[in-house]
Amino acid sequence: MIKKHLAALIDVRLIVFLVVIIAVSVILTMVFSDKIKEFAVKYKRKFYIYLFSFVLIYALVGFLGYNKLFTELSDEFLFYQIASLLFGILHVYLYRWYFEGFNLKAIGHELLFAFLTTLYSSVLFVIIYTALNGIHFTFLMCSHFLIFMVPTGVYAVFNYMMQIPPKEYVTWKIPERKNPFPEIENVEMKDLLLITLLIQKQSDSENYTSIRSKGPVRIDFGALFYHTVSGFNEHNAESKIELKQNGENCNWVFFLQPKWYQTAKYVDAKYTLGMNGITENSVIICKRQKQKENILNKKEKKEDKGFIYEPKTEKKEKEVELMN
Repeated sequence: MIKKHLAALIDVRLIVFLVVIIAVSVILTMVFSDKIKEFAVKYKRKFYIYLFSFVLIYALVGFLGYNKLFTELSDEFLFYQIASLLFGILHVYLYRWYFEGFNLKAIGHELLFAFLTTLYSSVLFVIIYTALNGIHFTFLMCSHFLIFMVPTGVYAVFNYMMQIPPKEYVTWKIPERKNPFPEIENVEMKDLLLITLLIQKQSDSENYTSIRSKGPVRIDFGALFYHTVSGFNEHNAESKIELKQNGENCNWVFFLQPKWYQTAKYVDAKYTLGMNGITENSVIICKRQKQKENILNKKEKKEDKGFIYEPKTEKKEKEVELMN
């Protein structure tokens, strides 16, 4: 059977393919070595040992695929793909451990090196596979080398995403005046929503205080926040929520607590509850601007669940009765 396919080794298509692969490998090796400082002195020996190690490993993979382990061609191809994926993951690690990343931070060099590894590895694999199986499926089977590049690509994308600066949100502070927000009028007490505010009492507090608040859907969130926190501080004189830093009102950023599959949604204090998408039993995380903690998740501790803010309407009702 093997002798039957040996003639395929002199097939023009295979020869052209190998010549192109070898030529591209040589050119890219020259380009890569030119980009690396002290390549000839520090990395050249490691470089070729590493590449030819992968050449031998993929030669072994070619023999294993032929060794009657798989009865179906699709299973054999899947075996090659899994092998390339595992080798690709190993390559990402060895690039940093064995070569120390060539003391480079540019991801382009890492992608080029991974591509070079696949080019070198494919030469002997193609020859062995063709000798054992013929040339009919050789080029299709070579496509599994693309999987080798996937871990490097994923790592590159991850690094790129980490370099993207975080979003900067517009902060809000309680206005610097005696009565920043008037009491809520009786006529406004319609379509009430019961929500939860999670606030750290101090800027360096580890735990979040949970405050239940009730307000009309058409009230600005900033006004409800002010009344809620002020009411809490009146009822908890010994354990108040800090509203000032360095003598000035704190800058705040607000988020709707997301579900595990969602991202946090920004809450604009100048918009109403309805416009911010706040609904019954919504949880809003209130963060001071300089706070460097991640958005609270459900596993973090909460305290002070007993206080519930409700707008004061009794005084307004008595005034209306007296006028009548």
